[in-house]
Amino acid sequence: MSQKNMELLEKLLRDCIYSKYEERPLEENEFLQEAEDIRRKAEALAPVDDEEFEAVKKRLRVQFAVNLDVGTYVRDEQTEHQSWLPARRAEIDPFFWNRYRKYLEDAKGWNPRVIANLGRVADEILDLCGDPQQKKFAIKGLIMGDVQSGKTANYTAICNKAADAGYHIIIVLAGIPKNLRRQTQERLDAEFSGRRSDYFLDTHAKANLKNAPYGVGRYGTEKSIASFTSVVKDFDINVLRGNNLDISNVNCPILFVVKKNKSILNNLIGWLGNSKKNEQGQIELPLLLIDDESDNASVNTHDMVKDPETEPTAINAGIRRLLKLFAQSTYLGVTATPFANIFINPEQDDDLFPSDFIYTLSAPSNYIGAEDIFGDDAKHDDMLETINDNERERCLPLKHKKTYQVKGLPRDLYEAAGYFLLTNAVRDVRGDVTAHRSMMVHISRFNDIQQQIADFLTAWLDRMRSALRNYAQLPAEEAEHIKEIHTLHAIFNDSRFHLEEKSGMSWDTLLEKYLYKAVAPVEVRAVNMTTGTASLDYSQHKKDGLRVIAIGGDALSRGLTLEGLCVTYFCRTTAMYDTLLQMGRWFGYRPHYDDLVKVWMTEEEMDWYGEITRATTELRDEIREMRDTHQTPRDFGLRVKQAPGSLIVTARNKMRTAKTVTQPISVSGRLLETPRLIADHAVLDENERIFKAFIAQLPERGTRLMDEERTHGHAYWQNVPGDCVAGLLRAFKTNPWHLSFNGEGLADYIGQHKELSLWDVVVLGKGEGSAYPDGLVCGNKHLTIANTEVRKVALNGRMLSISGTKVRVGSVGCTRIGLTRQEAKAAEAAFRAETGISAERSVPDRAFLTRMRHPILFLHIIQAKYDPAIEKNWPKFLFALGVGFPKTEDGETQTAMYVVNLVQLRNASNDIDMDTDD
Repeated sequence: MSQKNMELLEKLLRDCIYSKYEERPLEENEFLQEAEDIRRKAEALAPVDDEEFEAVKKRLRVQFAVNLDVGTYVRDEQTEHQSWLPARRAEIDPFFWNRYRKYLEDAKGWNPRVIANLGRVADEILDLCGDPQQKKFAIKGLIMGDVQSGKTANYTAICNKAADAGYHIIIVLAGIPKNLRRQTQERLDAEFSGRRSDYFLDTHAKANLKNAPYGVGRYGTEKSIASFTSVVKDFDINVLRGNNLDISNVNCPILFVVKKNKSILNNLIGWLGNSKKNEQGQIELPLLLIDDESDNASVNTHDMVKDPETEPTAINAGIRRLLKLFAQSTYLGVTATPFANIFINPEQDDDLFPSDFIYTLSAPSNYIGAEDIFGDDAKHDDMLETINDNERERCLPLKHKKTYQVKGLPRDLYEAAGYFLLTNAVRDVRGDVTAHRSMMVHISRFNDIQQQIADFLTAWLDRMRSALRNYAQLPAEEAEHIKEIHTLHAIFNDSRFHLEEKSGMSWDTLLEKYLYKAVAPVEVRAVNMTTGTASLDYSQHKKDGLRVIAIGGDALSRGLTLEGLCVTYFCRTTAMYDTLLQMGRWFGYRPHYDDLVKVWMTEEEMDWYGEITRATTELRDEIREMRDTHQTPRDFGLRVKQAPGSLIVTARNKMRTAKTVTQPISVSGRLLETPRLIADHAVLDENERIFKAFIAQLPERGTRLMDEERTHGHAYWQNVPGDCVAGLLRAFKTNPWHLSFNGEGLADYIGQHKELSLWDVVVLGKGEGSAYPDGLVCGNKHLTIANTEVRKVALNGRMLSISGTKVRVGSVGCTRIGLTRQEAKAAEAAFRAETGISAERSVPDRAFLTRMRHPILFLHIIQAKYDPAIEKNWPKFLFALGVGFPKTEDGETQTAMYVVNLVQLRNASNDIDMDTDD
């Protein structure tokens, strides 16, 4: 293939089509006609064959189809801050933004619609920040974006526009790991400053190297950005002195990219402290401080309102001191997991709570995120492959010490690695020869264990390479006798992977022409604090592309982009929402190879990710709702703190120091269920007795509803007394680790509210399981349950987990039961209007818990599907509950008080990530 000709033709096509179709997406027939015309005109300049032409068109189709919506925000309208950017736009020279825009279009191939909306988002956020012409301001805001979704592009756009608008000092706090700071500096060199920072700060570098345009610099050098840190050097006073650099003698905007390190922050603060100050002891230059991964290390974990004598944590204190140095400062936190930021006490005025605004970014349409893989309407759930728990436990138990000696690796890990080798060949077939390719193996937090895993995989890879080098050219039947080749052939033929279809060729051809060349460059590397994360330096392989199997833990889990990540083998148990989401390095953009991406994980982890996805999606939906009612970041923070899932964050933070946690939890408009049960036969037997006794009294306590349209064929009672429901909730025992359901707290709440005095009760009986034997006693009759609900059930320590349902018991949309078709349609329309969610997404259960209806209790009989190894030890049928509270009439958040026993929680916990070696 002529890669150079393909790239040239692609650029010609892109330039032509972008110039003609900047305002709207072009139709397929228009695209095909334009492509044929340009190919014909460029035949002499960039000749390509038909196969290469198809590859060019395929890549361009992806770029043209991308769309980006603007985001949503809540802000504090009571402050003195006013909109300023629109009025000043005419006088601002958009030099830095224009060259960044041109760079995105030419060098990165972004389409003009996406770039224009990126500019709109940056304008909206910058307008919420302080006006650099104002003499004094202190703004604190938060930007929320999805993991790996392009938050850096957003804050890079803000940097460019802020420099145009008059911000003089721009500091980017770029996480904790050294390579993450380097990665960020490299990115901002190319997309903001336009010069190589390592040459700019090298006293021995020649002038032509110091000033050589780089990245955006190739689109204009009339103005400049001075970078006071470099790719090779974090903030260093001696380097700046050697170059005679000071904020007072540099007239252009100044960039610092700084690691979150106590000593470095203190040195920076000390150096800035020697600058010229006003009478109040502050520097009169506008500062924009961007705190990337702001939930990590920046948040003060000491409660200084309750204990004013306590000192804030070191990084938090450093950021506060840095902001106080400047009379004009904007603090902009950036994160995908804002749970910790929202828990900052808003009453602590000088802390980092985003009191002025919270802005949620929209991901571009080509982003593959949690909603796409784990959501209720997941369009990429075929990416998931299930890890065999028994096999993994045999090789490497989930709970292990750093001294554990690994005797072998699970077969499905070798399968995943074999699949990765094959995807390298497929990508070569597609022409992406120089693209980076990565596989992530994340199954232990201990460095020594990671190295053992790397040793096993290195030995395996050597055998694979040797077999392909020596035998790939043999006739197919002979090559099949070689164990390693036979293994790869079996993976190629596996119906889960569709590799023949995706490669467009037979196994024999792939083996003979592509496979060894594709596999030969692959390396295995452990990536942790011992080996140094520089072992994953993609910048050293720009020409040929790095092909790597990376084994690590936390070092791979935050901020770092694994370029070309195609295969992940992930097994790490933790219930912390932010930790799990940040570990999801597989989220992001997969141009030309999204159909090849696979993630191996356990079913329990799939469930946790499903719950986290629901929680974060709900959080974004609520920002849209709150925007329309002019509520503030403080209101939003309160609502997040009172969400049931927040107890995971709260309880975890206090597990070591407190015995109980008492917290108000929002229940209005929520469905709460019991997917986690206590793995104890006596408790399960008692739950069954209580469950059946409740059903037995339903005919005398309520009225049976026989309207098929509303009941959907389930057994349904109306007007059941609230004290009867409260008694069931108080008596039914669930595993304490499922914090969002607290029977005692919910029972107390029901007793305190008159509007909850009458309930609807549903016994679900339209599942896919067998009939419940002998039915259920119901008054003086028997209630027949013809079809119980089938669910997978896993045993995890002291917990029976109803799985395969994203930590759910009922099916999505079960709250429609009880509504007429017209009522359900109206509720859905109202919810979409309130939250702005698209027609492609189904609405969640809370959409149907409308103000007009009674609270509703769901009674579930679960036909359990256990692993065969434990099936004989546990009952065939399990019993579970779901309670749905309608929204309140006045729209106010109603809260139940949950009291959590942390000692009991620790004893029941499967969360092994209480500490880490990585």
